[in-house]
Amino acid sequence: MVTSIAFEPPLRIIVVEDYTSLREQLVIHLQTDGHSVQGADSGVELDELLEESAEPDILILDLNLPLEDGNSIANRMRHRFPNIGIIMHTVRVSTSEKVKGYSHGADMYVSKPASPPEISAAVLSLGRRLRPITQSDWLLDLQKKLLISPSNQRISLLLAELLTLHHLTLAPNMMMTSEQLLELLKSVHPEWGKVNLEVHFSRFRKKLMTFLKNEPVIKSVRGVGYQLCLRLKVKE
Repeated sequence: MVTSIAFEPPLRIIVVEDYTSLREQLVIHLQTDGHSVQGADSGVELDELLEESAEPDILILDLNLPLEDGNSIANRMRHRFPNIGIIMHTVRVSTSEKVKGYSHGADMYVSKPASPPEISAAVLSLGRRLRPITQSDWLLDLQKKLLISPSNQRISLLLAELLTLHHLTLAPNMMMTSEQLLELLKSVHPEWGKVNLEVHFSRFRKKLMTFLKNEPVIKSVRGVGYQLCLRLKVKE
């Protein structure tokens, strides 16, 4: 299965939910995923946000909203932004409700109460459709332990290198602390400390630079750890 992990630029998302604590929880969680996220408590506040910001990529809509319900908002947004992605986040998930929602422009339904990771997965799935990965992307093949370039150059990876790339790709902002990386690599190199980690990244950068020339791959973040600069898609 191939999945895209990161989007450049970040997906622009608006969460329309009148339950304040839930709205704030989703906004913070999706921001942690690396997206650009705003919250609105109604269709009125959504319209106000849209007067001041760029077209969103995805709306996450509650159905039971004050003054104007989610179906009406979805219908308006679909006509205003034909390419927008719309996720209905609601307790109303009967077949008849879904049919009605899809007819008003919804793309996907997520049943309340949904966990933040489930919302993340829905956003990721819809985001892939909105921004399909192009042939210019690099591929990380987990089964074959390969990093494959757009021109089909194949770089064989050691297990520590594979784990490093995969987990940096999954991490918020593609960045992990040194402590997190050492814990991750403990199964391969239990004796490693920070000096060993520095050597690992130095050698890994040199290995990748043979193929990537002057493109940045992994950078050190002073006082924090390491950040992946190469956008990847992952084949599991």
